[in-house]
Amino acid sequence: MRTAAQSAIVSVRDCGAQMGASAHALRTALPSVRMDEGARNRTLDLCEQLSAVAGEVASGVAGLNEVSARSDDEVREVLHTLSTLEAQMMQALAGFSGLVESLEQAGERDEANEPAYVLVIDAAAGLLQSFQKARSSTEALRAALSRRRQ
Repeated sequence: MRTAAQSAIVSVRDCGAQMGASAHALRTALPSVRMDEGARNRTLDLCEQLSAVAGEVASGVAGLNEVSARSDDEVREVLHTLSTLEAQMMQALAGFSGLVESLEQAGERDEANEPAYVLVIDAAAGLLQSFQKARSSTEALRAALSRRRQ
C-alpha cells in the first residue's frame, strides 16, 4: 500500500511540476508568437492558473512526504489530498478548451496564426498525458485501499 501511495504522490507532484514548467514555457514563447490580444491575454491568464495550481500541488504533496501510508486512515488522508489537488489541476486544464478552439479557428483563417495554436495544443497534450498518469496512480491507490477493506 505504501508503494502505491508513494507512486500516486510522485505522479501528482510531477504533473504539478509540469504545469509550472508549461506555464513558464508558454510565457517565454508568447512574445515571439503571433496571436490576437484577446487570445494572448487568455493564454497569460491560463499560465497564471497553471502556476497557481503548480504551487498548490507542491505545497499539498509536501505535507504527504511524512505520511507512512501504512494505516487505512493515512491512505484515506493521502487520497483526500490527492483528489483535491487533482480537482484543482482538472479545473486549470479545462481552461485550455476554449483557448485551443479559438486559436485553431484563427489558424484556419490565417496560416500565420498556426504557431500559436501548435504551441498551446502541444502544452495541453503534454499536461493531459501527465494528468492522466496522476489520475491513474491515484485510482490504483483507491482500488488497493478498497481491496484491503474487503
